[in-house]
Amino acid sequence: MDRRKLLVAGGVGVVVIGGVAASIAATGSASGSPAASGTGGAGAAGATKAGKGSASASPAVPLPTITTVPVNGATGVDPSKPVTVRVLGGTIESVSLSGQQQTSGTLSTDGSSWTSDNVLGVDSGYSLTVVAKNSAGKTATSNVSFHTLAPSATFGVESVVPPRGSTVGVGQPIRVTFSNYVPTEYQAALEKACVVTSTPAVKGAWYWVSNGSEGAVVDWRPETYWPVDTKVSIAFNLNGVRLGSHQFGVEDYASHDFTISSRDLRLIVDKDAFKATCYENGTVIRTFPIDTGQTTRETFVTYTGTMAVLGKGNPVEMKGNYGGGDVYDDFVNWATQITWSGTYVHAAPWDPDIGSANDDSHGCVHCRTADAEWFYNKVIDGDVVTINGSRTRTVAVDNGICTFTLDWATLVKGSAYGPTLNGKPVPA
Repeated sequence: MDRRKLLVAGGVGVVVIGGVAASIAATGSASGSPAASGTGGAGAAGATKAGKGSASASPAVPLPTITTVPVNGATGVDPSKPVTVRVLGGTIESVSLSGQQQTSGTLSTDGSSWTSDNVLGVDSGYSLTVVAKNSAGKTATSNVSFHTLAPSATFGVESVVPPRGSTVGVGQPIRVTFSNYVPTEYQAALEKACVVTSTPAVKGAWYWVSNGSEGAVVDWRPETYWPVDTKVSIAFNLNGVRLGSHQFGVEDYASHDFTISSRDLRLIVDKDAFKATCYENGTVIRTFPIDTGQTTRETFVTYTGTMAVLGKGNPVEMKGNYGGGDVYDDFVNWATQITWSGTYVHAAPWDPDIGSANDDSHGCVHCRTADAEWFYNKVIDGDVVTINGSRTRTVAVDNGICTFTLDWATLVKGSAYGPTLNGKPVPA
């Protein structure tokens, strides 16, 4: 076993750091309080005064001095701060940190210090036991108890997309809505605590979609589309994470798992050519004519970019009142939604210009009924719809789940912690 890694059980605590370091010049049974002078401890009593013509007795080796942060009896300890152990005059033999939440620690190369690796939990009691040994093989033990603080403001997960247990397309980002605003200096800590793992392992990064008084919305997206059949898991290790001056996560959340579909389905819409091409696993499986938004009015120009399928309905009621007699309230069949603002790929039997050089929609992708029905029955949430054209109107990331519209470099710039691979930092 590598002596530099010592496993310890941690507790659930969050908040303010407590106390000054406690220095313990411990005897072989020290219990969190000073017990011997630095000149020898129990061995000093056995020293003899050298007489004339006699050999001098070797001086006793002092017992190690153990210092901990937090100190024994500390309260209001900040669980986001590491627990530390320092030893003078010896090396650390063992560290045990017991409480509600488990963590590990790292031992220095020379064995003189130990630092916990992870946060503790909020409002929890902990017991720390340290055993150190001097050069003569004598041990000293320090027993320390402390309690983490209860936060005045708490933070948690409101919702996660895709749903737990779902199967989604290769273009599905993870979207998490959190309860509160997160100041910039704490965003990396939140990203680090939200660990995405997958089989096979896939590199990706978090991206801050929005962050305000109504909470934070953060997406995690692979560098490229997910491989088919990927198994994905998200762990929210929030308990004890400081996310504001007085704000802490107070709960870890059960693993959130989902699966990527066994087929890679993408619809590529070419507005200029008035056609859509559907690919499955890289092979064209259908090409069909389409019509898109009116180019004479900016409001109706069909969005460009890459969108994840959000859902579908048959029928969907669509309403509009744009003045000048442009009023409608219709139930539209075979409607696949791709933006929150109301962009659909749907049947439009009333549109005579599908496939021609006239753009007649209010921003949706019009299809013939047979094609719209085929696509509706083929797609699932998270499948890819990419719309191209010379008249651009780039879709916003939060108008749906459109994180794949961003190039990788832009996405990484929007991350505080940077790219990860199964939760570990990696180069962009």
